[in-house]
Amino acid sequence: MLWLLLLHISAVICWCGSLLYLPALIASTASQKTGIEQQSHLAVTLAIFRLFVTPVALITIASGTAIFFTAGITDLWLVLKLTLVTTLVLCHGLVGWLILRTQTAPYKDVTLQCVLLASGVVLLILAIIWVVLSKPF
Repeated sequence: MLWLLLLHISAVICWCGSLLYLPALIASTASQKTGIEQQSHLAVTLAIFRLFVTPVALITIASGTAIFFTAGITDLWLVLKLTLVTTLVLCHGLVGWLILRTQTAPYKDVTLQCVLLASGVVLLILAIIWVVLSKPF
């Protein structure tokens, strides 16, 4: 059980850190001057999203699900936490959408969307940490 908790916490740190890093990477991709620089930057961003962030998100969700099944947690705070995590998954999808948007409209400015998305991710991470540590219900 302890190894599962360690796996979950490690995956959460990697996933949340990546969700904070990717909007900055997307915004810097959109600000590249030449098309060749932008395409290579976008290829790296897409590879990070597909090969690292998405698998880590799946590991986070799977290990978290395994933890509350094996521990038998059915408290009300868990419902709130899962709702916040679902919103974080939606933010993960928005990151993918921003990558695709940058790919299809390379010179469109997405800085504001990236800042709003990163701010939302920060608020969600803080809310999840608060719920997990305080267990308010």
